[in-house]
Amino acid sequence: MKKSRFLTCEIKRHREITPPLCAVCPRLMKCRIFPIWYRLHKKEYLDFVIDICNRFPDKYIMEVQFMAEKQTFVQIVDMTSGKIERIVNLADIEAMTAEEKLALSRNKNLFVVTHRLEPIVRVELRKSVVSEGIVFSEPPKAEEQPIEEVTEPPIPAKPKGRKPKN
Repeated sequence: MKKSRFLTCEIKRHREITPPLCAVCPRLMKCRIFPIWYRLHKKEYLDFVIDICNRFPDKYIMEVQFMAEKQTFVQIVDMTSGKIERIVNLADIEAMTAEEKLALSRNKNLFVVTHRLEPIVRVELRKSVVSEGIVFSEPPKAEEQPIEEVTEPPIPAKPKGRKPKN
């Protein structure tokens, strides 16, 4: 039975992994949970990043970084075209029968690869140069009114002591 993973952000204040948090996170490439979450929610993440960059082109730019996954993979390359057909985990190939392996490798070259690079798109705030000093306008001052003293009426004091017995 396969255990389900509880995917939470390593930064304690965020807890849940969501595209808006991961797209701007400075720790994205060091995160241990993001690659797992990304494989499951790739379309949702890319839709969010593209939507933000299309909505606000003057504020945000897309930045591509490569996330390396270290495992043993088999890269299947078509001999006639020279194009990579797909990259399969070595454990998946070992689980195949001999006939399936033979059909997979017919007219193809197989290469053992230790890393798989996957492009990750991040959102970055555009940097702009400030050429002039920023002056903030002061809020208009309200006309000063004289302060009136407020006196409270005296509170009658309660008598201290014991209650009289009947």
